[in-house]
Amino acid sequence: MQLTEKQKQAANHKNGPCLVLAVPGAGKTTMLLERIKMLENQIDPSHILSLTFSKTQALDMKNRFESEGDIKSNFMTIHAFCYLIIRNYYKKTHRKLKILESDNEYNKYNLIQQIYYDINGKVMSSEDLKNFFIEIGYMKNSMADISYLKKSQVKNIEKIYKAYEDFKKQKSYIDFDDMQIIALIILNQNYKLLRLVKNKYKYIQLDEGQDTSLLQFKIIEKIVHPENNLMVVADDDQSIYSFRAAEPDYLLNFKSIYPNAKLITMNENHRSQANIVKAANNFIIQNQKRYTKNLFTSKNATSKVYKKYAKDSKDSFSYILKNIDPNKTNAIVFRNNISALNLISFLMEKDIDFTINNPSIDFFDSKILSDMVNIINFSKDFYNVELFSEIYYMVNTYLSKEEIEKLDLKAINYTVFDYLHEYISDEKAYGLLRKEKEFKNLRTMNLDKQISYIYNKMGYRDYIKMFSSKYYEVVINKDLYVESMINFTKDLKDLNEFYKKIEEFERILNKNNESNIILSTIHKSKGLEYDNVFIIDLVKGEFPLIYDYKNRENCLEEERRMFYVAMTRARDNLHLITLKYRNSHKVEPSDFYTYV
Repeated sequence: MQLTEKQKQAANHKNGPCLVLAVPGAGKTTMLLERIKMLENQIDPSHILSLTFSKTQALDMKNRFESEGDIKSNFMTIHAFCYLIIRNYYKKTHRKLKILESDNEYNKYNLIQQIYYDINGKVMSSEDLKNFFIEIGYMKNSMADISYLKKSQVKNIEKIYKAYEDFKKQKSYIDFDDMQIIALIILNQNYKLLRLVKNKYKYIQLDEGQDTSLLQFKIIEKIVHPENNLMVVADDDQSIYSFRAAEPDYLLNFKSIYPNAKLITMNENHRSQANIVKAANNFIIQNQKRYTKNLFTSKNATSKVYKKYAKDSKDSFSYILKNIDPNKTNAIVFRNNISALNLISFLMEKDIDFTINNPSIDFFDSKILSDMVNIINFSKDFYNVELFSEIYYMVNTYLSKEEIEKLDLKAINYTVFDYLHEYISDEKAYGLLRKEKEFKNLRTMNLDKQISYIYNKMGYRDYIKMFSSKYYEVVINKDLYVESMINFTKDLKDLNEFYKKIEEFERILNKNNESNIILSTIHKSKGLEYDNVFIIDLVKGEFPLIYDYKNRENCLEEERRMFYVAMTRARDNLHLITLKYRNSHKVEPSDFYTYV
């Protein structure tokens, strides 16, 4: 295979530390495989270890190498590598290794839900469950202490975490998130085992270095020292996993950690036509915390970068259908999972086949939808005091907690409104009559109109604004989510029809369609390429999504990296799409859309 000069330079590097900065489409996998061949000709192949974060990436590299001959060196994920270290240690110390995720007796998700219930006295939401593991994983990977959890939205997370850790200790379990930190502790405390690992793996190359956490880098540091025969292949401009504690700053400080490190920049993009490469390069150079690299390509400029200012979501999807090439791969990519719901509803309505990169997304397990179902159910049963107690503050009733507590929680012959009118002030009584009328109006509507009415007329939109937080994507993108729900429930009479449609929706989602129309979040599209790429929902407030205003600049730089990743998935045509209206509310184009 013919390599470029930069690829050759990297592939021929043997001893000492080396950081290879590989831009999108630079042919880094080809280079890494050529380097392994070079090393295998000079040293025992069993001493070579290729690491990556993703199992898919590790398998892909292994399969590509196998297709060219016998495989002798080692390919694995960092987690698998840590597992080998722990297994070896447990074997030598005659202990039984018990992995919680591999045990049939306990389910860690059920365990956390039970602990949450015992501590907080209520059922844990699926969002809180997901966020619990995200935040624990982040804390461990970033090597932060438990005080990091203080800012969590999960109630009593520190107590829950401590109870979970106590359970594992008592039962002698470790879980997936423990593996890396335990591996590092073992390497720090057991010199014999460390020496064994060092002697076994003398040459390490790490792919996708920008996705690697501080903890993972520390493990690698421990093994390669003092020879430091380490090659890291990365692109700081594609670091988009801060929520998983990926540490791009480590790459920026690489020369400080390894003073004699070689730095090689593979900055030729072999994937995209010239106008896409130029637009992507001009965009990413806005970031300050990065290595300077001028992205270029030897490909011709075959088309411009297209921009569409659509009236609304439906108009944007119609534009996409007109520009899809049936003979090529077409990816519709988006910043937020929720964008897929609108899109899927539209494609289902048109009976168009598609493939989704993440079919396991649960669009219907959210606080917003759960609240709306409760509000709709109460509108049909004014005697349900318990339900009213759960929703009264969501729809601008202006009632106090004390006034609600006066309601008789036993069965009553009066409606909630009749009962309240006996003791609330005249000032509040007028507002309550109006609210009662709104609930009665709700009964007469189809489901899509009910959702719109609750959100736009009953005050729910004002209420949900208070709940924006880093991980509650549905809440941050409330207008997009509600618009998606309105479109999904169009022509449905009631919740029973809604639940039936969800079943059909999930059946279609889990069908393995072979389609040239691919739906994907930007995160899931990373490392992939398509002939035509459509980036949708480029709306201010949705993309870039700044969830941490104290850390605004770092957030913005990562959002730019995300947009850069999306742009550089395209080979031939790139379409950027914004909207004028979202859920009947006027919106502005994203600054990213405007900049290009």
